[in-house]
Amino acid sequence: MRKFLSLIFISFSLICCKSKEIPEQIIPPKQMEKILYDIHIADAYITTIGDADSAKKISSAFYKGIYKKFKTDSVQYNKSMDYYYNHPALLTDMYEKIKTDLEKTKQKQDTVSVKPVADI
Repeated sequence: MRKFLSLIFISFSLICCKSKEIPEQIIPPKQMEKILYDIHIADAYITTIGDADSAKKISSAFYKGIYKKFKTDSVQYNKSMDYYYNHPALLTDMYEKIKTDLEKTKQKQDTVSVKPVADI
């Protein structure tokens, strides 16, 4: 009986481990974090544009540039986002890191903005 229970436990463990593997067609979490970071930076800029038509054109160009930078496309990005939406623990982990990186960037920007100009 112990051997049987051990076999079931081992089998269950292997199945659980395999289910946590990211499918090959999905953008890996580390790369997805970088893509999402860039997208959020682009989105922040786009919100400052008053004209909706201009914002749409600029956002399209930014997104294409981001996809090109990371050698991906909108189809793979959307499939990956669907995957991560269905695996919220992974998405939460990624967004914790993205949030930290965005806060660091904001602190750097605030520091640069506050520097006094030398008297001439």
